[in-house]
Amino acid sequence: MKNIKIYEEFNNVSKCKIFTDSEINYYQKLWDFLPVKYTTNPFFKSLFTKLKNKQPLSQKQWIELEFLLKNGKSRYEAGILPNNY
Repeated sequence: MKNIKIYEEFNNVSKCKIFTDSEINYYQKLWDFLPVKYTTNPFFKSLFTKLKNKQPLSQKQWIELEFLLKNGKSRYEAGILPNNY
């Protein structure tokens, strides 16, 4: 049931997540504790830069970034998404 909250936070019109100052501060603390391989990754770095600049993230972008911030690894490394070699 905790995943329901993720979808409720999105604006129904634009399907984007907009961040407040307190959310930005909270996610900055989580970002600071991530391994260097994620903080230097161009994909995650660009998403976090958008978050810090108060630019909206799409629903799919937010799902990826939120998983990384809360779990300390990407969805691929967690085995949720397949690695196609």
